[in-house]
Amino acid sequence: MDNETILNVLKRWNIWESNINTGIVREKYIQEIYPYLERKEVLVLKGIRRSGKSKIMQQLMKELVKRDKVSKDQLLYLNLEDYNFAQNLKISLFDDVLKFYQDHTKNKKIVYFFIDEIQNIPGWERWIRTKYDLPENIKFIVSGSSASLLSKELSTLLTGRNLSFVIRPLSFNEVLIFDKKISLQEYMKFGGFPEVVLEKSPEKKLKLLQQYFEDIVHKDIINRYEIRNTKQLLNLARYLVSVAGAKVSINKLSKTFGISKDAIANYINYMTDAYLLFEVPFFSFSAKVKHDVARLPKLYVLDNGLINVVEVKYSKNEGQMFENTVLIKLLEKFKEVSYWSDMSSEVDFVVEGKAINVTATDKIPAREWKGLEEFQKEHKQFSLLLVARSIDKYNAISLKKFLED
Repeated sequence: MDNETILNVLKRWNIWESNINTGIVREKYIQEIYPYLERKEVLVLKGIRRSGKSKIMQQLMKELVKRDKVSKDQLLYLNLEDYNFAQNLKISLFDDVLKFYQDHTKNKKIVYFFIDEIQNIPGWERWIRTKYDLPENIKFIVSGSSASLLSKELSTLLTGRNLSFVIRPLSFNEVLIFDKKISLQEYMKFGGFPEVVLEKSPEKKLKLLQQYFEDIVHKDIINRYEIRNTKQLLNLARYLVSVAGAKVSINKLSKTFGISKDAIANYINYMTDAYLLFEVPFFSFSAKVKHDVARLPKLYVLDNGLINVVEVKYSKNEGQMFENTVLIKLLEKFKEVSYWSDMSSEVDFVVEGKAINVTATDKIPAREWKGLEEFQKEHKQFSLLLVARSIDKYNAISLKKFLED
């Protein structure tokens, strides 16, 4: 790749000569990730497309300059989704960019090399492993929109050489930092993708969300896995997003969509890998029971706005939106979330030491308390919580307060 093109692209994304717009600082991620910049391990930022990984990388760059007096020419940011690189997405691009950077800046100190959407170059992990093991003074910070691609490669070639962080769309608390006028109802309807939150027009918000949904399905699933029957997968993705929170039967989906059970299972895995969906399994301390195929998992969506663009009946789906909103909040703190049920009772979420049910009303149905109480009979060490519309009393909390805590 010629040097002039590399220079033009790098100047557009780097802060060597200009002060690029890094947006509103997402302080919780900066505080979480920044301390690890002084360690050698490769830092990996993973998460759904458009969740803000690029901005956080750029914010980390500015923070390095601000706090540690790192000079701007010690920073190198490579955006692998820049259209100028579309025909050059191969390992040699890394070497070309790094050589050009070193010739251009003459920097002899440590290089902080930020690589955005690294999964776009096949075999990237081998190149980084080689550079990591050589006595080269490079600190790698990479991002990607695929969970399994990154985790698979990291667990083989980069075992013990990486630290991972999951970047999610804005939480409700973060949304209020971006725009304190946004209501809880708006958050549940349009979700927390940063650009969607910043957009004022409801029509444009929906347009952005529709584009995000299509980009995730096409770029992170169809293109990556070279799926031929794109219409089938798109229909399945729309359906699974629209029924967020429902138990999912591979057999029933296979019959409904006319797709083999193996293909359905693969497609769902692809959607969870792309951070479109999150699987909530049945709760049990027994691995045998937990993974029993008869215990159907539930699938949730990692941003409410995506439900809204595939399911137009938002006003009739308030309970679903409440439940999905609670799941998103739980994932801020807990890596593992489960659900529980028996013949007549159910608990929406089980996390460390707590069983939680969710209702979109303040007139709480008896079944909600019954499910929690039945669960506690078997698991006395768990406390109980009910998330409701607006009441705050013993063992019950309003959704708004739950999200703010």
